[in-house]
Amino acid sequence: MTVKELIEQLSKFNPKTEVIGSCTDPTDYTYTVPIKSVELDSPYDSNGYSGVDGSESEDYYDDDCNYIGPKVVVIDLGIV
Repeated sequence: MTVKELIEQLSKFNPKTEVIGSCTDPTDYTYTVPIKSVELDSPYDSNGYSGVDGSESEDYYDDDCNYIGPKVVVIDLGIV
């Protein structure tokens, strides 16, 4: 989903409506949690896989180990 698509979806609701996150673990237990933060960051998880398309990370780091690859908006749900 792009930022534009997210804005289009959110524009259907009253702007004063609270927003929470939801995710389901491998045992099918669903968690609903508050959103901790929204920021621009790397699409790759700690195992090196993209949350966008499942691809493995390429060499997107400079000599100082700073991520320099493509960025995505990450909505942090914290620990679930």
